Amino acid sequence: MKIPDKIFGREIGGAMDRYLNSKKTVKQERIPQKDLAVKANINRADYVKIPNTGILIAKIEPDEYKGLTWQDTHYKLNENGLFMPTPALFMPYFMSIIDAHNRKIQLYDGNENQISKKEIEDIYKHLTIDYINNGAWSWLDADFKVANDRLHINYNHKTINNDLQPCNTEPLEKCIMEDCYVSLRFNKQGLPIEESGDEYKQGENIYYWKPEEDNNSVAGFVADSGRAGLDCDRSPQDSDADLGVFSCAEGTSKN
Repeated sequence: MKIPDKIFGREIGGAMDRYLNSKKTVKQERIPQKDLAVKANINRADYVKIPNTGILIAKIEPDEYKGLTWQDTHYKLNENGLFMPTPALFMPYFMSIIDAHNRKIQLYDGNENQISKKEIEDIYKHLTIDYINNGAWSWLDADFKVANDRLHINYNHKTINNDLQPCNTEPLEKCIMEDCYVSLRFNKQGLPIEESGDEYKQGENIYYWKPEEDNNSVAGFVADSGRAGLDCDRSPQDSDADLGVFSCAEGTSKN
């Protein structure tokens, strides 16, 4: 059988070379994201746009929210049109910072400007070791209470009639229920589901303090000289000059 020289009027010879050369010239471009209209009065350059959400989160805990109890932090955030991140929001954000540090993704600030490698490195170290303001010390929006003989997680707290109330209450999903190092695998509520050795490996695992079942524990995130950790046994009445919050702002598409 004679092999044709042309198909659909185009030369067959050199077709593979032309294809490979054309692939070399293709430039991968970022898909434009919709700009956000943010109601809270913030400097959007101080915030990171969390991937796949319309939410901005502070790069570093703002000084004005430091030294407050868990409840008072909620009140002050609500007054300013901001909110506290839940574990389900914060832990995926934490992982996105690790991915950006490892050059797997790019992150953008609230003005849609790409965050520099230097700043990503600063945020990464702040979240994983004792770096910038003695490391990260932040409240998270989750408290744990027993209901019907089962431990529940309460989150998305709002001020309603001057009272702080959770908008969501649900049974705790399957998660690690002992204090230990855990891998960066989390359930939908932002709690870990897999243990990870007996030592800290920066950017690969964290330490975890399990929720208490005494109806009086809330969540927080910490990074110090020894490790980073997800702390679910904090007292809501704790306060410390370094303890603050990664304030969050929610935006809606301008388009």
